[in-house]
Amino acid sequence: MLSNIKILIWDFDGTLYRPNPALFAAVRQAEYRTIMEHTGWDKEKTEAAFIKLHKIVYPSATEVAAVLCKIPVSQAAIEMERYFDRRDYLTRDQQLIDMFKKLHGFQHFILANGSIARQKETLATLGISETIFEEFVTSEVVGVTKPHPDGFLYILKKTGLPPAQHLMIGDRPRVDLEPAKELGMHTCLVWSEKKDPSADAVLPTVYDIPSVLL
Repeated sequence: MLSNIKILIWDFDGTLYRPNPALFAAVRQAEYRTIMEHTGWDKEKTEAAFIKLHKIVYPSATEVAAVLCKIPVSQAAIEMERYFDRRDYLTRDQQLIDMFKKLHGFQHFILANGSIARQKETLATLGISETIFEEFVTSEVVGVTKPHPDGFLYILKKTGLPPAQHLMIGDRPRVDLEPAKELGMHTCLVWSEKKDPSADAVLPTVYDIPSVLL
């Protein structure tokens, strides 16, 4: 049980919904397409350049696309989302709706690597009101993606509360949890049953979050 938590910070893709191979494949193709559009490279060269950097130099795929395209990361996030739509792969999620009802006593923030407008559209498809969240924090707000600490620091400044009263919830230890942990936040890894040193709690589904808070 995690005590004295006041603020819940949520990653978006792969956290609020179960990791979806078909959707993630569509996202990867959108990243490639954006890179090809800016560079004029063919698919083979684009894939090779992407693989050389992703998770080796840059943990964030959006940041890789931005570097290869030589554009701001916030622009890369928006451009990539022209080529896929999460709503094609997701439906209303009653379990998620019920979970947020149980967590009504907490303040909620989204901290994610994507387009705010598209995230809000996707929440509507899942059946979640965007008004649950105090703010959506992306590269559109802070200029960089996770795992850069800027988004985490932005939320800490916004709440004015000690880091230990914040819980970062995500599905990627390196991108979502490690930077939060370094700042003194609590962390929770979801959609996993494998322990990780960056996670204070590991849960098989996102729906289990109330079990470590209530």
